[in-house]
Amino acid sequence: MSINQDEFLKELLNDFRQEAEEHLSSIEEGILELEKNGATPDFSVLERVYRETHSLKGAARAVNLSDTEKVCMSMENVMNTLKEGEGILFDSLFEVMQKSVDTLRLMLSNLKESGTEKKLPNLIQLLKNLNFIQKESVRRKNGTVLKDDIVEIKSRENFQINKSEIIQIPNIPVKVDLENETIRVSAYKLNNVLSQSDDFLAIKTTLSFYKKELEEIKQKINDERLDNLYGDLSRFIHVANRMVDDLIINVKSTLLLPFSTILNIVPRVVKDLSRDKGKDINIEITGEHYEIDKRILEEIKDPIIHIIRNCVDHGIENSNERIKAGKKPVGNILIQITKDADAKLSLLISDDGEGIKLDKVIKSSVKLGIISKEEASEMPDKEKVNLIFSSGVSSSELITEISGRGLGMAIVAEKISNLGGTITVDTIEGKGTSFSIKIPQTIATFRGLLVRSGENKYLIPNIFVEKVIGVADSDIISSGNKPSVYVSGAYIGIIGLCASLGIKEAPVSTNNKKPALILSSNRKQMAFLVDEIIEEVEGIVKPLGKQLKKISKITGVTMIGNGILIPVLNVTELIESSTRAEFNELSQTTQFNGLNNQKQRVLIVEDSITVRSMLKSIVENAGYETEVAVDGIDAFKKLNDGNFDAVVTDIEMPNMNGFELTSKIRNDDKFSEMPVILVTTLESPKDMQKGLESGANAYIVKGSFEKSNLTDTIRRLI
Repeated sequence: MSINQDEFLKELLNDFRQEAEEHLSSIEEGILELEKNGATPDFSVLERVYRETHSLKGAARAVNLSDTEKVCMSMENVMNTLKEGEGILFDSLFEVMQKSVDTLRLMLSNLKESGTEKKLPNLIQLLKNLNFIQKESVRRKNGTVLKDDIVEIKSRENFQINKSEIIQIPNIPVKVDLENETIRVSAYKLNNVLSQSDDFLAIKTTLSFYKKELEEIKQKINDERLDNLYGDLSRFIHVANRMVDDLIINVKSTLLLPFSTILNIVPRVVKDLSRDKGKDINIEITGEHYEIDKRILEEIKDPIIHIIRNCVDHGIENSNERIKAGKKPVGNILIQITKDADAKLSLLISDDGEGIKLDKVIKSSVKLGIISKEEASEMPDKEKVNLIFSSGVSSSELITEISGRGLGMAIVAEKISNLGGTITVDTIEGKGTSFSIKIPQTIATFRGLLVRSGENKYLIPNIFVEKVIGVADSDIISSGNKPSVYVSGAYIGIIGLCASLGIKEAPVSTNNKKPALILSSNRKQMAFLVDEIIEEVEGIVKPLGKQLKKISKITGVTMIGNGILIPVLNVTELIESSTRAEFNELSQTTQFNGLNNQKQRVLIVEDSITVRSMLKSIVENAGYETEVAVDGIDAFKKLNDGNFDAVVTDIEMPNMNGFELTSKIRNDDKFSEMPVILVTTLESPKDMQKGLESGANAYIVKGSFEKSNLTDTIRRLI
């Protein structure tokens, strides 16, 4: 059943407005009560104000009110400091907390009319004040008192927006040095120039097409004028091709930026992550001066950050574990960039951590149906480690936003492949892991094979083509229950290109050999049968655009001949889906029948009505039945009274929190194998570790997270 998203959002915001006022009233009462009691606060009141602030933060995050969430988070930090006994109360603290409540009311005052929070110019100063009183509270507890540095913020009078204070952010410029003179050109304009210069390749292609047409006519008609025209056209095409190539090379050179442009943020990322994880890690970067196309730099940034996050998150051990393993207490990450003889750049990212746990990679791969147990037992370690690039495969024990969902490395491999690059991984358990990435310095024109399969034509980039062979029906055998061909001493899986693209065609049995392309990406190989290999062509891949971004196995289009657009195949996705074809067909059929006959049921445990409504909607729209509970006690009772396939629960709840509920589920024989997903605003490593120790299968931080994060996690675990 489809739902009206606008209506649902209105209902969600209406729930939030009512809930927010209840939280704010309770927070305000608690602050007044604490101020009244003076130096001997009632711990239950501290706990109540902390919980109310925490709940309001989670509800605000659920409806994407980011400024409200920021204020609540800062207030929660203040209360947590007091609750843990790390700080003490003082007069300015009460004043700032009260004005924070006033500010929140003002920010939410036009929520009903506009559906958005009111933007306040003094918000940054309020957040600084909250941060100050938290630190000052700790200082006073330790006997060190500093002079108050709090800027007075009145609850309403100072919140008029002054447009003259708004700073316009200019376009990011790129400097072009030309004979000691520089000009400043916006990156947007330069990108447009480059895009338009790339389009000149279509002129080369079209001229080549007409030259070929003219040559065929010339062979049939013996006419001296035609010979002269053909000669003139050939000379013109030669000059035009050189001009186009020179233009593209020169324009591309203006967009070369040093690697340091993106790598300068890496030390900060490592520092923040290692601090959050309680680890001590050094990072060394060399070769960051090498230049690379700005567009490649933008695309490679996320894969680099993802690999580094993995190194910190579950690659390098904490100091105690490293000492026990005979290592130095401080871990090391190395990023090394070098330029190869073929003008490509090599990027090495390595760590001296515990290495990739191949047994867990294999377990995850077998569970997903990527390989069988028999195949796993025969597979060498070099091939096992490459399974991390398969979608869904993970070696992590707990699914979190950072790791464990098995999507990150698959996306990393896909992005690098789409750039015309490759990635390989080597690991030694207990010693460390290294990722070797090879990418072009510029987005070059590519050459590809134009093939026909069925009634359609496709272009396959040459960089993925290992070899072309002829295959007859009698050459195809069954190896490991999959159609294969024997090539150069090894069995390689084979599938028709149409079948791999989901296009049905009538099978034709013949012993005449058909061409098959052996394609390779990220150390995986697959042979694809086609009807005809037409020719090799040169082109530039143009993206499909936002409207078609969800189309799989097609990376873009290129123009051939006299203006015909041909889809360019995404070889990485093609190989990935084809190697899993049998499993996918089986799992899709099973899931489809299961959803039609009896929907799977999920118990949602959440004390906030706003978040509860949101989670219920997300899970039900994914095809599951739901039931809700307001706390851990209510949830465990409902588990005993009904049949459920998974539990999605908050952590901070009255009566019985999420950690306690998860432990209770794990200690009960009836529910010990039931998947438990923690969805919470608590994002510290300490809390994640508690989640793991209590027996949770996944840990997702609340907020404007992608809905698919939750639903994909449920599907993986059920």
